[in-house]
Amino acid sequence: MTGSMYAAIAGLQTHMQKMSVIGNNIANANTAGFKPGVTTFTESMYTSLSTSTAGGNTLGGVNAAQIGYGSQIGTIDMTMSAGTPSPTNQNSDLYLNGNGFFLVGPKPTNAAGYQPDPDQLMLKRVGDFGIDKDGYLVDSKGNCVYGFMPTGNATTGTISKTGDDVNYDTCLRPIRLPVANADGNAFYPTLDTATNGLTYDAAITDTENRVKVNSLNLSIDNNGVITAVTDNDETITVGAIAIGNVRNPNGLTKEAEGYYRAGGNSGDVTVGAASGILDGKYLNNSADGIAGIAGDDLQAITSGGDTTILAGYLESSKTDISTEFADLITTQRGFQANTKIITVTDEMLSELVNMKR
Repeated sequence: MTGSMYAAIAGLQTHMQKMSVIGNNIANANTAGFKPGVTTFTESMYTSLSTSTAGGNTLGGVNAAQIGYGSQIGTIDMTMSAGTPSPTNQNSDLYLNGNGFFLVGPKPTNAAGYQPDPDQLMLKRVGDFGIDKDGYLVDSKGNCVYGFMPTGNATTGTISKTGDDVNYDTCLRPIRLPVANADGNAFYPTLDTATNGLTYDAAITDTENRVKVNSLNLSIDNNGVITAVTDNDETITVGAIAIGNVRNPNGLTKEAEGYYRAGGNSGDVTVGAASGILDGKYLNNSADGIAGIAGDDLQAITSGGDTTILAGYLESSKTDISTEFADLITTQRGFQANTKIITVTDEMLSELVNMKR
């Protein structure tokens, strides 16, 4: 008889866990980029009173007789579809119109200043970005936004202006505003192909205050290409924002504050650029069939699919209040029904004890 009580207790625990998911979904109804959880139940263990047997020459088959012991959490999946764009009127706030994630993380620790493995970076849908005092594009927690930086003329370091063909370095680096040399002209670094490091003009010596472009002049187009106007009224390309993708977004590990980690069942991170602006190129300045750095696997830069970037918007929460309230009611009733099982079982046990007076 106590089996019904154990089953009901398991049901209570399961419904409470679902209530925690619903409560978190509702609490984040106005959290930018939030992806709500969807809970499913599954049956718990069974005890067999009799097993299933096949029929013989004289008798037919007999089905198994089993008693279950309640329910348990089957899955807690994320609703990974995109939320609607919400205007912010900040030109550095970005909305991903389509699949994919922004790639963010700390500054690289290697001397060459790039991250060779995109799996080491965090993923996020919320483009709450801005420029810090050193000219880095960062999110609200100070993590650098990664992408592809232009390189200057190999001899002079001359910066690419509007209308020029931009020569992109394909290593994943923190996006940063260009620097200024002693004459006050904006300069790109040049690429050292032996190390994948970037080298600035020798005249640039002030490493603490090298920002040449005012952040108020930034403009970001649908391809994620950042342009800016220099103090000399030159429109230049600052960089291109990278877009990360995984084969199974539901397999990502959700972390606090809107970050995700790849690994396990999500698949590895592939890196692209919106609208295919770097089609035909490979990460880490590699060439087809030849890795640029020893030990690097050749990774093609994908087109990013149909994903575009909208400036001045953030992604709204995917929590549907009406759905959550409907789940809230059914979960409450399920919890209530399980408490009744415990009450009735207790009364039956009481009657059993009172048989001997």
